[in-house]
Amino acid sequence: MKDLDDTLDTLENARFNYVYVKAIAQLGKDSIFTYNELVSIVMLYHKFVLVNGSRAKYMTILQLTVLMELLFEIVDRDIIATIVYRIAHTPGSRNSDFFPDKHVHLEAFVRLFTIYFTRDLQMKMEFAFSIYDKSDSMQLSGEDVGFFVSKFFENEDEDEAMELRLDMKEMLFLKFDLDKDTNIQVEEYYEVVRRQPMLLECFGRIFPPNPRMEVLALCANVMSWFDDSPNPRIMTKPDNGKGVI
Repeated sequence: MKDLDDTLDTLENARFNYVYVKAIAQLGKDSIFTYNELVSIVMLYHKFVLVNGSRAKYMTILQLTVLMELLFEIVDRDIIATIVYRIAHTPGSRNSDFFPDKHVHLEAFVRLFTIYFTRDLQMKMEFAFSIYDKSDSMQLSGEDVGFFVSKFFENEDEDEAMELRLDMKEMLFLKFDLDKDTNIQVEEYYEVVRRQPMLLECFGRIFPPNPRMEVLALCANVMSWFDDSPNPRIMTKPDNGKGVI
């Protein structure tokens, strides 16, 4: 690969090629991104690593946390912490100097971008539910839903907010608890969101809002994001491939 970034000198561009060429080839085997887009995403990761010193190999948990809040505009810090945990613990073989409680691996970083940029509704649903279901119980209890709902209506009068939260919790269970067992099972969530994709983030924002995605696409050179402009958030159902909003 020739020099990719004018902000890096020739030696640093050569080092990037040496360090990441095999990883890019491996990641590209089943990537949703074009080759150039994938290289750009890896370069973005590399620049975070460079900030950590000349001997650093990984992006840090703190860097991803700040990125979530400032660039991706995810405002709930509990949700941010869970997203970062899930991404940092992406399965895969790792070197002995990698620690998921401190580091974010390149493969995990690309996975996050894949989840954010994909049009695959099933992938987005699976990730979203994993963030809401921190205990990996494959269901959300009344207590779980109450926790998320407790953060709604924060600017309202407290008494009014309490009533609105109770109404919201009841409405969510009416919508999602299809078998009326007082729990929202993962398959119930999938079934409802397939019918109404706008409910994907009904328990709290997980994905960057559309204006932020456009900024992210420009920063990471993911120009395919704009292919179906002016509505780039059309997603596809896995069963029929038809577009859903």
